Amino acid sequence: MPFSDSAEEASPSGSQDIETGGTPPLSREAQANLWRYIDHLERWRQSIGFEIHDGLTQQITAALLFLESYQHEQPDPTALERCRAILEEALAESRRLIQGLSPKKLDDEGIEAALAEFLKLPSTSLATVELEVDTELPSLSPWQRTTLFRFLQECITNARKHSEASKIVVALHQQDDQLVGKVIDNGIGFDLETVKLVGYGMRSLQQKADLLSGEIKIESAPGKGSEITLRLPITAK
Repeated sequence: MPFSDSAEEASPSGSQDIETGGTPPLSREAQANLWRYIDHLERWRQSIGFEIHDGLTQQITAALLFLESYQHEQPDPTALERCRAILEEALAESRRLIQGLSPKKLDDEGIEAALAEFLKLPSTSLATVELEVDTELPSLSPWQRTTLFRFLQECITNARKHSEASKIVVALHQQDDQLVGKVIDNGIGFDLETVKLVGYGMRSLQQKADLLSGEIKIESAPGKGSEITLRLPITAK
């Protein structure tokens, strides 16, 4: 679906027109918009679930395993320190998720300001993050803007956690009839086939790309860093 507030899809097969007692029935276009909105909410719920499962839940599980090891086996002096570091990362992750649900900066000042605010949150990564965002971007609806922000935010988080990069570049530019977002790191890279098998947070990224009717491309190889590109269609309103 291109970036437009109108919709021409019909309601799902087998569904009936929505009517409310005492008020005029919704138009076909209004019903299509409503069904699309309901579908977006469901996909959004699944996306949040993926993020919690792939990030926060695994961090807390790892911390609990360290605690059990410390309690039942020969005490490891480094176990508590590892557990503390994991819990600190989980706390930062929970703050990221909460901020990403409704970032005030995003509505008030736009994506670049919201990303800059996100980058101020504590991180265990030593990588520097550079933002390259066009000053003039296509007009997006609130849910599109939020979904795009969360896509870029998640790419940054994944790169910080897994890439061991010293530099991450986040770019967002308009190219002809597309809005193109890129997150590039100079880290250790990864094997694409392995990543497809283990997840690596890619399910959540694909979910967000699907919500925006966008195309996602991932380029990486061991020792050669990685580049994630999201291309979104733009139409004049």
